[in-house]
Amino acid sequence: MNVRGNRGPIRAIDHVLRDNGLEGIQEEPFPNDGWSGASLTRLRRGDGYRFILKRDSLARDWIARATNDGPLLREAWFAARSRLVADGTSDAIRASYLDVGRDGDGVAILMPDLTGVLFDWEKPISVEALDHVLRGLASLHTPSWIDKTAIGTDDGAHSLWCPIRERITLICRSSLERPGPAHDAVADRILPGWDAFDRLASRSARELISMLEADPQPLVDLLSAQPHTLIHGDLKLANVGIAADGALETIDWQMVSVGPIAIEIGWFLVANVASLPVEPNEVIRRYRTHLAKGYPDPNGGWLRGNDFDDDGVDAAVLVGLLLRGWRKGLDADAGITLGSGVTARDDLARWCEWAVEAADRIL
Repeated sequence: MNVRGNRGPIRAIDHVLRDNGLEGIQEEPFPNDGWSGASLTRLRRGDGYRFILKRDSLARDWIARATNDGPLLREAWFAARSRLVADGTSDAIRASYLDVGRDGDGVAILMPDLTGVLFDWEKPISVEALDHVLRGLASLHTPSWIDKTAIGTDDGAHSLWCPIRERITLICRSSLERPGPAHDAVADRILPGWDAFDRLASRSARELISMLEADPQPLVDLLSAQPHTLIHGDLKLANVGIAADGALETIDWQMVSVGPIAIEIGWFLVANVASLPVEPNEVIRRYRTHLAKGYPDPNGGWLRGNDFDDDGVDAAVLVGLLLRGWRKGLDADAGITLGSGVTARDDLARWCEWAVEAADRIL
C-alpha cells in the first residue's frame, strides 16, 4: 500500500510514533463501545500529553465492508488530508486527527485523547451545548469546508466517499437478515429492536419502512438530487466534544461523504435522541438559524420552512426512521422517557406520523 496523504506517501506506523515522540512507549488498553471492529489503545508521552491510536483494516471492520470501503480506509484517507480542510476555517469545528500510518495490512490513526471532552452519548446535554454543536455542524455544511484542491477528486476521491444507498440501509432489517457484514456483526443486537418496532409502530409506518427496505432506490434518487456538501456521516454525540478553546472536536469520520444534509440531520436526530434536550422540530429550527448564515443554496430545501415541511427535512425523517427505527422500538418497549421529556412511546408515534406524511409528500 503506497497511498499519498497530504504530505506525501503514508508512512509506516513506527515512523509516525517516532515523529510524534511516542517511540517505545507502552500502549495501554483503551476500552470503548465502538461497534465497527477497530481497536483503540492509549499512549502517554513524557510531557503529559495523551494520545489514542486507532488500528483498523478492511478485514476487521464490518462497517467498512458494508459501505464499500477500500483497502485504504476512507477515514484514514480523510485523516491524512483533513488538516488542509480545517486549517482555513473558523474555530467552529475540526477533525481531531494528528497523523496516519500503515500498520500491516491496515492503518493506524493517531488522535489526541479526548477523554473528558467528548459528550456522553446517553446523557442529556444542555441547550447551550446543543447550540454549540449545531453551530459547528452548520459550519461544516458550508463551502468553507469543501476545498476541492485539498480533498480533491483528481485521485479518485469521488469513489472514496461513503455511498448513499449503503449508508441509509446499513442496519435496516433486510441488511441484517441477509448474509453479509451487518448480519455477521450486529444482527443479534439490532433485530430485536426491529421486532419491537414491528409490534409498536403504526401499520402505515411499518409498511413504509418495509417498502424502503425492499427498494430504497426512490429515496436514494431523491437524496442524490438534493444539494450536496461535506457531511460527517456518523454525528452521534459520542463522536463530538467541545474543546477548551471552544472548537468542536469530531472523531470517527468513517462514513464521511459529500452528500445531502438530510443524511446528516436524519441520523443526528435519531442517534442522539437520549441526549437531545429539545424535540426534533426545535433542533431543526436552531440548526436552520445557524445554517442560514452560510449555506450556499437558500432555496435548497433547508431554509424555506419552519418545521417538518420541506424536501430536505422530509428526507431526513425517512432516513432517520429507516436507520434507527429499531432503537425507537427498543426504547418504546422499555417505557423510557427521553432527554427532551417525551416518552419513547410518544416519540415513536410522532416519528411514524412524520415519516408517513413525509413519504406522501416526496416519494
